[in-house]
Amino acid sequence: MTTTELLAALTRECPNGVSFDPMAVRLLRQKVPFEDWQIEDLKVAMFQLGSGQWFSREMISDDESRLAFDGQAMEWLMEYSCFSVERLFRDFCGIFRHITSPEDCVVFLRYLGFTVAVWGKGGYFCCQPPLSLDESLAAISETIAGWLEEADGTFSFHEIEQSLPNLTDEALESMRVHLLPEVHAVEVGGVPCWCSTEAINLPDDFSEKLTDAVDTLVKLEERVSTANLEFALNLLYRIRFRKEYALPNNDSFIRVCAKHYQGGNKVFPNTKKSCARANDLSLPGKRVRSPNTRFRILGVPVGAELVFIKDRHISCVVLDDHNQVECNGKPWSISALANHLLDASAVNGFCYFLYKGETLWDRRLRLERENQPGEYQATEMPPLAETRETEIKIIGFEGRLLSPWTWRLFRNAGTNPRVAEWVTRVANGESLENIASESGLMVSTVKQYIWNRNRYFDICKKNDIEPDGGANV
Repeated sequence: MTTTELLAALTRECPNGVSFDPMAVRLLRQKVPFEDWQIEDLKVAMFQLGSGQWFSREMISDDESRLAFDGQAMEWLMEYSCFSVERLFRDFCGIFRHITSPEDCVVFLRYLGFTVAVWGKGGYFCCQPPLSLDESLAAISETIAGWLEEADGTFSFHEIEQSLPNLTDEALESMRVHLLPEVHAVEVGGVPCWCSTEAINLPDDFSEKLTDAVDTLVKLEERVSTANLEFALNLLYRIRFRKEYALPNNDSFIRVCAKHYQGGNKVFPNTKKSCARANDLSLPGKRVRSPNTRFRILGVPVGAELVFIKDRHISCVVLDDHNQVECNGKPWSISALANHLLDASAVNGFCYFLYKGETLWDRRLRLERENQPGEYQATEMPPLAETRETEIKIIGFEGRLLSPWTWRLFRNAGTNPRVAEWVTRVANGESLENIASESGLMVSTVKQYIWNRNRYFDICKKNDIEPDGGANV
């Protein structure tokens, strides 16, 4: 029997998984005969969960459930460049057999060809090369910082959760602690919020009184500690200062004190160092953070074409009002695309693309000098005509209704010109390995895209639907 035939037989006879321990193999051969040399081939085609049992994909789920799972994962990767495996597991744990923990979900994702990494207390993350996990999380943190700026420094945690359904609460909190040192968690009117230290409406004389308190502690040879500072401020203002101004986190409290201290004693070395990394403009008594570069503040609309400064034959199209673009059918952040084209690791993409004859960075500097908003309002392009999935019933080959996720997955691949090009190249004899290497994707991912495209046209034919973009040729 071939490996494929053995897998089918094992799935039929042992739906709860198999063990390849010597004793188990003897019993297994009574149901499915195979040779010792075939065990390694079977292991390559299967995967092992934490229980120690080995499983084929068919033992875990039916094709429709797996495609829905795969489709959600790919959609989050395309939109956010990473997601929490725990969040995906929570959404799909009811439709899989034998996958009962996020750790098992990680194993299954890796088996399907996804890249999964662990990031401290944030948990497991699935990320999309060529961006590293650190780069993806940094970009998301920068987006959150932008939301806080637009909301005058305070944003409800519920709104952040709703805007980032791909991340768990634990992942968001870990990002806040490690990547957003100027942001702390606080309750405003009983509502959990994230608040930037810039948004705290401190007393007008806070810098003066804080400096007196710190210098007095130094003269008395007392430690400039969190407890001593809090006690001094409570006495000076005759209130519970940290409670009144929503500064329950010790690091945030010290960071605020370091920012407003005007004396000459070096008592905040660590926080001074972290504050120095902020991109801000210094004014007497006030620190003003320069906003992150965004297509929106540059007046560059969604759908605009940007030209690569090093090669005018290379261009990309703006996908959103932040920093996402599309090049050759693939979404990138603009800096990730510049790094890819330049074979670099850390360049500012806004310096390497032209819009209307000037680089985006020059455009920002010019607009800042002119002290006016972008010349053009960045407006979204009208949405493409899409199948109204909730109103049209799509029947799959098994005679059951396809879920919206599955139909969208098929349709996206079927209408993607890049996937159509891959199909033509494969038909002309080119290998999947070569296409995957050129595209920066795994072979299994390219193969899945092509399979999804073919299934799209098959489903269209079965349901008498006119395929978008014509026939499958």
